[in-house]
This record gives sequence, C-alpha cells and structure tokens, in this order.
Amino acid sequence: MGYLHCVTCYALSINGADFDCPLDLSWPNYELIASVCSDENGHSKCCRYINAVIAVSSAMYANTTGILGVPDELSDACIANISDTLVSKGILPTAASFCGLGIKIQVSYQCIGMTTILQMLQSPNFSDVTRSCATLLPDDVSCKKCLNTGLSYLRHLVGEQDNVTLNTCRDAAFVAFVSQGNISTLDTASCFFSVQGLSALQVNISVPSPAGLIAPDIAPSPLGMQIPGEHVTGVLSKHRRSYKLALFPAIGALVTGLAVILMIVLILLIRKKSRELEKIEGTNPLDAWSSCLKKGQEGGSTIFDRFSYRQIKKATRNFGIVLGGGEKGTIFKGKLSDGSVVAIRRIESSAKQGQLEFCKEMELLGRLHHRHLVGLKGFCLTRYDRFQVYEYMENGSLKDHLHSSGKRLLPWKNRIQIAIDIANALEYLHFYCDPPLCHGDIKPSNVLLDRNYLAKLAVSGLVQCSSGDSSTNSSTLVKVNIQATPGYMDPCYVVTQVLTAKSDVYSYGVLLLELVTGKAVVQDSRNLVEWSRELIGTDCRLHELVDPAVADAFDLDELQVMADVIHWCTHRDGAARPSMKQVLRILYERLDPLSGGLARAVAAGEEACYYYYGSGRKGKEEAEVELRRGGGGDVLQLSGEARCLPSSSSTSRSYCSRSVLLQCNSPEAPQSPNPNGAPPP
Repeated sequence: MGYLHCVTCYALSINGADFDCPLDLSWPNYELIASVCSDENGHSKCCRYINAVIAVSSAMYANTTGILGVPDELSDACIANISDTLVSKGILPTAASFCGLGIKIQVSYQCIGMTTILQMLQSPNFSDVTRSCATLLPDDVSCKKCLNTGLSYLRHLVGEQDNVTLNTCRDAAFVAFVSQGNISTLDTASCFFSVQGLSALQVNISVPSPAGLIAPDIAPSPLGMQIPGEHVTGVLSKHRRSYKLALFPAIGALVTGLAVILMIVLILLIRKKSRELEKIEGTNPLDAWSSCLKKGQEGGSTIFDRFSYRQIKKATRNFGIVLGGGEKGTIFKGKLSDGSVVAIRRIESSAKQGQLEFCKEMELLGRLHHRHLVGLKGFCLTRYDRFQVYEYMENGSLKDHLHSSGKRLLPWKNRIQIAIDIANALEYLHFYCDPPLCHGDIKPSNVLLDRNYLAKLAVSGLVQCSSGDSSTNSSTLVKVNIQATPGYMDPCYVVTQVLTAKSDVYSYGVLLLELVTGKAVVQDSRNLVEWSRELIGTDCRLHELVDPAVADAFDLDELQVMADVIHWCTHRDGAARPSMKQVLRILYERLDPLSGGLARAVAAGEEACYYYYGSGRKGKEEAEVELRRGGGGDVLQLSGEARCLPSSSSTSRSYCSRSVLLQCNSPEAPQSPNPNGAPPP
C-alpha cells in the first residue's frame, strides 16, 4: 500500500508541475570528476563517474517515490539540468556528448516494461542478485561475485538486446538493489560502475523530495536507502547494541587463532614451494588457477566455462577433426554436450607460457565482449595441456576467401562491411578498454566470418598499448616483442619496438588494401603497400587496384573512399596516421549515410572535426599538408565541407573492465557455410 500511495501522489503532482528535475545533484565532489574528465585518455573513466553519480541520485529519488528513475515527462528537463550542472562545476562541455548523456546514459530507467522498484524486485532471479551482493563490496572477491551474478540475471532478463537497453536495465537493477536497506549505496555503485574511490565523492548526501510529492513516512538513510514501509535497519541496530560487548572477547580469541593457523599454513606453503621448484612448471595447474580466478567462480555464475580434458577429448572425437594449425597451436572442431559447435585451440608447449600468465589471459579475454570480437567460450588447463574454446565461425577466415586455392567469390559489398566491422573491433580495443589494448597482429587469417558473413577479430595475445608520445615519460613506453607478420608490421614498431594504437592502424590499412585488391601482402618480392602508392596517386589508374573477381561490381565512389583511408592509414609517419575512431567515422559517413547520421547525432559537440576528401588527387595532397601543419593529431584537415567527427556505432561503446555486457545479434548476410570456422592459429 505504501508504494501505491507514493506513486498515486506522485502522479497527481505531475499534472501541475513545472517539469523541474527532481534529482539532487549537489552532493558529489565535482573537483574530482573534473580532474578525471580533463584527461584525454580517461574518457571511459569519466563516463563511468557520471553514470555512477546519476544512478546514486536516481536511487535517492526512488527512495521517496518507489519508481525507477525519473518519469518520461521530466527526462528532458533532467538531461538539460545535468548537462548545465556538469559545465558549471568545471567539467568539460564535451563530456555529456562523448558519454552519450540522454542516449546511452539515461535518467528514466524503464527496463523491459518495469517502471517501479517493486516490479524489479519481483522479477525472475533478482533474489540471486540480492544474496550475492548483500555483503560489503569494497573487496574484489565480493564485487566480482556480485557482478557475475548480475550478469547472469541480465542475460535471462534482457536477452539479446542492444547495449542501451542493457545499460538501462543495469542502472534499474542498481536502484532496486540499494533500496532494500543495510547496503552502502556508494560502495555498491563503486562495484557496479567500476569506479575506484567513489566514496570520496560524498560531501553532503541528502534524499530529495520532488516538488509537490508527499514522501512516505520513513527516515531514509543516504548510504543505506530502504523500501518504504520496511524498518529492518532500526530493529537490527537495537540487536547490535545488545551483543556488541560480547563480540569483543570472541573477536580477540578468533584473531589469535587465525594468527596461529596462518603461521602453520605459511610453513607448509614454504615447504611445498621448495618441492615444486624441483619439478617442471605445470605440476599442479589447480593452484595457479585458484590463485588467479577462483574469486570469479564463487557463486556458480562465471563469464566462461572451464572444461575437463575428458570433455575436450569427447567434444573433438579424440582430436579427429583438424581445422588448421600454426605456431600458436592446432585448431580442432568440437561439439559440446549442449549441442553447440565450437573451435578448440590446443596451445603448443613451445609457447612457454606460465600457468599464472595463462589464467590471467583467460580472465582478460573473458571480460572482452563485443559483437566483432571472437567470443571465448571457456578453457581447459591440465598438467601438460592447455586449450582455449572459442565460438565456431562457419565461413572460416578472410584469408580463405582471398588467397586460398578453392576460394569463393567475396562480393564488393561484403568487403566494405568487413572493413567497417574490423574498424569497430579495433575502436573498442583502443578506446573503450581500460587500459587500452593493442592487437599487434591484424591480418586476414585473424579475421573470421560467421554464417552471415559478419566479421569478427580473433583476440589471442593482446597487449597494453603504449602512448607512443615522445614527450611522455620513458617509463610509460613499454617495449614488447610480438609475433607480427611481415608486410603487416608497422615500420615505426620495427625501429622502436614500442607498440601503439597507430601500429594497429597501419596493419588495418594493409588489410583494407588486401580486401580491395585481393592480392597477397607481398607480390613478386615487392611490398603491396609500395605497389599501391603508384595507383592511389593517380585517379585514372585507381580502378587497377580492384580485385579482378569484383571488377564489374564495385562502386567507384566507395573505391575512392577506401583508397583514401588506405593511403592515410599506411602513412610512413605514425603520428600522421588517424585514430581508429576517425577511420570509423569516415567509413560511416562516406559509405553508410544512415549510420553516419546517427553517429553525428551521438557525437554532437565533440571538438574533433574534419573536412571531407576532395574528389581529385590534388585535394588529397593539400589535405596532407594541412595535416602535417596540425601535427597529425586528432584533427584531420581535408578540403570540402567541415563536419564534426561522429562517434561510432553503439556496438563499439562497451567497456571491457567489469561492466555488465552482452553481445548483439548478427546482421543478415548471404549464407555460405564453410567448415573452417576456427580462430586462427
């Protein structure tokens, strides 16, 4: 009855309201948020801070109304108020734009038709979230357990929906969860939104009462909000006082006992370690896995599965169906007990990868969720063998379609879409992972196609990107040794051994060149990039770039765009190359007007602008001169009409750092089954 009374009063008050935003935005420490958002490389962290602040304010508002977020009638007013507040507190005006305020970060949390806290609490499996997240969440063990349970809950509730729906339902689940009382709202927000030190934002949190709304007769707590009508907090506080004194002696005895036990365990571990040093690495794989990922498996809900050797052997029919192989291992086709078809990579022992490094890599890959990245299903770790289980890609690799002897025709439109798909994947790794990740080995054999010719990038062997800025402290420039393929390797990396995002951009340009020409990266002992420069520099010979197999079906305007992007990405100077965000925006606006228009709407207000390419080669040369004058940075100067760079599609806006994510459905495309559907070796 308390909920019904609250919602009824709220509905009556809305009819005559002035549509002012009811959210209280006076409590955060905006100086901390402004310092985070001022970092050009910290956009993803800035967006998580803003999302967390809005969610906490919505939770305080829901404590007095019983509804999820603000009503639709007040949504526009709140978005405008939040934007003005952020700017007035010293936060960059572009923060609301690149974070997608009002598009991705919403204030009206309507999740699958549910609009009230009571509906959310009564939804299927929400009780699992309450049990897993009921304890304090500052430590990684409790937080990871809570996040895994929340991921399972959202998968059953939302299904295969877009990321905006997923984020809205995540925020709604947060509001409903913290409304139950005895729960620290700020600690829970720190876990849900992967924001460290969120409690430092607390200055003076108070629960607001919207104008004209009669709040329920309760005393809400800012950090432990309750559902109206519940008095659990008061009852528990009385019981705590009654037995608090009795706990002190028990705690002293417990601490003494634990100290003795820890001393004994330490002695046993030292003796055990001395014995293990005499054996080869891999004697007990369970120890390495337990120390690395055991925390993520508590609660019985993990991001991926761990398979036994017997299951792997049964799935591959005693390793009888081989899809391919290489230096990194052999690929087998398998079928799991649930009927799903997978690709299983057996990692060769020559890789010399330790067990701890292997399980950390599995944990990282398990957190990567994107439509255009090959999904990790699970793994198998034994004393002598290691396996990775990936989703099966029915149409094999792009190399099979371009360079194999029995290759099938890959239409021009499919090649254009593959270029856009891989650009989406690289933008996700470079801009929406924290820290940013570099692929380091982009080539056709690492691009896989599903039954609908949706392209996905294999992600084994990712490394953290270096800034590549010469003015940066040398400690941030990490030299790495990657197994890049000759012809795709960035010339700058060959000299410096420092892998940056611009190294991936160069490899991506070479990949586009292979898509257009259908030729291998090395032709008659000559690099394909050097050969193409002669044709790209002359308009009358530009058509000679096109693969003869699609020479009668390509679009000349699209070829011009592809040639311009190839020339720009394969620039010898790494600083003069574009970012993947810029490349993706050019492809969307020039090749896909509908997606480009949506991207412009999302990215309105961003500072980086560029001019379209001119139709002739002279315009391109002038553009390069302007680019060098500007330092080859984030702003591209090209002849033509000035337009702001739009953001990429919503599928790229995913976080790989402890955010609740789901993959989207694949678009339809021509079906052509291929048995070689495995991740590249």
